[in-house]
Amino acid sequence: MKLGIIGGGGAAVALLAALTCDRLPDLDVTVFEPAKNVGPGRAYLPDSDIALLNVSAERMSVLSDSPGHFLQWVKERGGLNGGPVSPAAFLPRRLFGEYLAAVAAEITDRLAGRGKSVRTVRSPVIRLRQGPAGFHALTEDGRRFDGLDRVVLCVGTGGPVDVYRLARSPGYINDSYPLSAQLAAVPRKAHVLVLGTGLTAVDTVLFLLENSHRGGITMASRNGLLPTVRTSATAPELRHLSHAAVRAALAADPVMTGERLLALLDRELREAGMDLNRACAEAVPGESVARRLRRQLQQARDGGALWQPVIIEAMHESIELIWHAMPDAERRRFLTRWHRKFVSLLSPMPQRTAIRLQAASDAGQLRVVRGVRGIRPGEFPLPAFLASTGAGDIAADIVVNTTRPAAAAIPEAAIPLVEGLVKTGVARRHPLGGVDVARYTNRVLAADGSENRNLFALGHLTAGTHYYTSSMLIIGRQARIVADQLLRHC
Repeated sequence: MKLGIIGGGGAAVALLAALTCDRLPDLDVTVFEPAKNVGPGRAYLPDSDIALLNVSAERMSVLSDSPGHFLQWVKERGGLNGGPVSPAAFLPRRLFGEYLAAVAAEITDRLAGRGKSVRTVRSPVIRLRQGPAGFHALTEDGRRFDGLDRVVLCVGTGGPVDVYRLARSPGYINDSYPLSAQLAAVPRKAHVLVLGTGLTAVDTVLFLLENSHRGGITMASRNGLLPTVRTSATAPELRHLSHAAVRAALAADPVMTGERLLALLDRELREAGMDLNRACAEAVPGESVARRLRRQLQQARDGGALWQPVIIEAMHESIELIWHAMPDAERRRFLTRWHRKFVSLLSPMPQRTAIRLQAASDAGQLRVVRGVRGIRPGEFPLPAFLASTGAGDIAADIVVNTTRPAAAAIPEAAIPLVEGLVKTGVARRHPLGGVDVARYTNRVLAADGSENRNLFALGHLTAGTHYYTSSMLIIGRQARIVADQLLRHC
């Protein structure tokens, strides 16, 4: 079977791993990935060690049934910088990228040893056509690849969105990754405005601070919420939000609403001795950054904030069941009112990161504001940019953009490919974003709603259907589902 994989990041590696973990199938694989190496994708490129994973080493893996695979790989190569690695450690993102590249290379070598091939094409696919003899892929550099029996779309995530159209303005940095390349030239005395308050924005500020930045730093977003600080507490065994418990609840009543979900979470937390209102309060803006960090750090050190590991564990176990049981109106309400706040709770920052941010805040160097209404380039001799926010006008010399697109936005580089598939009826857009796929198979749905047995999608492109697709463990589960279908045809 000739298999085409469009995109060569984490989802593609997870698929290759799922295809080859039990046996070596009769596959001829072509991976279309313009980057130098298959594996890291955009998320895990070589970069400063300041940029950390926000999931512990023991839970990062491309194999859904082997969550410690990454940790074992790190140990086998001698740990981090020659030292031991704790399973609970938050390791550099670039290290996970090296792991992904190593896994891809190892799979390629094993297949080559059996006379199979994994070919990499260093150009993105801009058009995909399906005919009687299979798929025909056209790449950006003009090459055509015919006769692909099956194709899996693994196009990854896009970069930040230039909301205020500042791309041509001197001093504007549209994407802070990789930090070591994008931010190294920022003048140390410049006042930097970081658009966004999520984990990418935190990485940006941390890199500036660690590189002796002396100027002021302002983080700004609509809600002004930083990620919470990761607690040292572990989740108790789930009783109401485990996979089995949610399945049982949905068997009795198949419709999930926001109110019902909150009631389940309330019961879960109460039985663990925690109050739901405490968790909800963390998603309410208004508290000063210094006070918030100091309070959350103390809770984290004391093993408090038990709601955090409960929510994270419930998300990994049951988010797909919950999301698919929600009517469209409930999903839209969640995305509009709760998505960004939920992400701030779901993706906490390591304690050592919070300590560094608190020190900068206490020193008056860092502040966080909300309610950004607009940004415009300044005029000489004024500073380069003027931002209108809920805290008043802010003058800045440099603007760094970390504003993420919508939960299921199609990456910019993949738009021509997706638009072509939609135009020909091979695919259709999901009402909540991305490409529509069948819930249980990840097969791409055609314009008439039928499942295409030969075209699949993985990762961020399926977020309209599955909602949460940022976890490698969840991507690994979906990769296993797709791989099982492909293997039946080998």
